Amino acid sequence: MNSLERIVAAVKLEKPDRVPVTPLSITRSLRVAGFTTEECLYNPEKMVEGKLAGAGRFEDDAVVAGSDLFVEAECLGSKVRVYEHTPVVVDYFIKDRSDFKKLKMPDPRKDGRMPYVCKEIELLKKKLDNTKIVVPVTGGPFTTASQLYGPEQLLIATFEDPEWVHKLIRFCTDVSLAYWEELIKAGAHAIVALEPFSSNTILSPGQYAEFTAPYLKEMFEFSWSKGVVGVNHTCADTSLIWDQMASVGALALQVDHPVSMRECKEKVGKKICISGNVHPIDYMLYGTPEAVYWKSRSVIEEAGNGSGFVLGSGCDLNPKTPEANILAMVQAAKDTVYNDDLTVSFIRESYARPVDMAA
Repeated sequence: MNSLERIVAAVKLEKPDRVPVTPLSITRSLRVAGFTTEECLYNPEKMVEGKLAGAGRFEDDAVVAGSDLFVEAECLGSKVRVYEHTPVVVDYFIKDRSDFKKLKMPDPRKDGRMPYVCKEIELLKKKLDNTKIVVPVTGGPFTTASQLYGPEQLLIATFEDPEWVHKLIRFCTDVSLAYWEELIKAGAHAIVALEPFSSNTILSPGQYAEFTAPYLKEMFEFSWSKGVVGVNHTCADTSLIWDQMASVGALALQVDHPVSMRECKEKVGKKICISGNVHPIDYMLYGTPEAVYWKSRSVIEEAGNGSGFVLGSGCDLNPKTPEANILAMVQAAKDTVYNDDLTVSFIRESYARPVDMAA
């Protein structure tokens, strides 16, 4: 199987040849080509060169287009600055709730960074010729709303003026739908909705049901109507909302390091593909290759059986993540094979077991 076929099999809960792997080396890949994030943001040709350099070096199964979840908020007027490796919002567009009326629907074909991400997808598709999955990352509606008004202010508003919050999220959803339509036209195989501000760390399950789930459902239903896979990624603890996350129309969930992949597999992993969740800092950034390899094997053992699983880091990798650690994660996946009953077997041990893990 090639990488695209391997991930498609996992998403469809069918039999891949081995465990698929996506380390989420988004901006880390750019460093392979010697680029900074900042110089690539408005240069899709450089972005593509960096992403392909990473794909060639790491030999994982997906190429992630774009770099962050703030494209929509920036396009709508929030100010963004690059810190080390990723853009972040440093000034929210909405200072007062009355500023809502100043928001204007952007044109994804010409406004902000949206057209640059679309161009990146077009170029990646031409270069990769459907051998790897091309998947852009985007902001989810609630998270985009938080980056227009500020997370704290938005949370307060959910109690003080929920009708206004719904109006803002409705607008953000419409922006996302317009952007997703152009991403799909550009050739994306799948689209990731990043919703870190919808985690259990911030929202209760009830708030998720009210302010996040209905809007994500609309987006994922739209992508699936176009034949494009929707991926639901929420950082931090999501253990209280797995059922909701699995029921909004996405075909895959990406889960972060704080949760048990074994529990996630038992809860929802038999009906939807799940991906994760090696710690991007403790293991990927600061660990040894041996530790990464054996942690990756442990995650595979927890969630790989029955298909519907993609090995990956819990979240985006720091650009200083050692190449040897990324290669160790990928090797853990390469050392597997799927049996006819969809159980996973390891065919070799490519790294010595760390002393603290030795029998």
